[in-house]
Amino acid sequence: LLIGLLVPFGFLYFKFLLDTKMHNKLDFDRLAPDVPIVAEIPFITEDHRIISNNDRSVLAESFRILRTNINFLMPLKKEGECPVIFTASSIKGEGKTFVSINLALTLSSMDKKVLLIGADLRNPQLHKYLNVNKNRAGLSNYLYDVSTDWKNLINENIFDNPFLNIIYAGSVPPNPAELLSNGRFEDLLTILKKEYDYI
Repeated sequence: LLIGLLVPFGFLYFKFLLDTKMHNKLDFDRLAPDVPIVAEIPFITEDHRIISNNDRSVLAESFRILRTNINFLMPLKKEGECPVIFTASSIKGEGKTFVSINLALTLSSMDKKVLLIGADLRNPQLHKYLNVNKNRAGLSNYLYDVSTDWKNLINENIFDNPFLNIIYAGSVPPNPAELLSNGRFEDLLTILKKEYDYI
């Protein structure tokens, strides 16, 4: 009887002991109590990934909460400069592109000019959401070719939204880390900050 009770309890104890994933907001609060959580995005199926302008779903509301909280936490911008929001994760497949596209759509729904830049030069995914060629000219072309004009990389009226523009990642280079650190990306952002309300 005791062995029969100890085996399942022992199994469950080691299962929870070895579980290092964060399952909800409380797990994060326990590990990093001083870091604010700006929003919780629900897990959704593949069929409902892009929100629309008048969307009243739980997903759309979670992105509106994210937009409001980002605006609250963001420092006041200088005259002629817009905020740059950077989306990152530790491994691929965690939802960087999904969050970036939907946040850009949510910000542009307030009639703000938004530019979404596909800066994942190792494994670009932005083109999949818009069914365009993976090797379409983009950021990587601008970074390695000094003759490339940034205006030629802007794709306008994305999802029939006049306020949302995109720069794709471009063709996958052999040296993405070196390209992103060569100084041209910072120069590009400096130019674009004067053209948009959000990047």
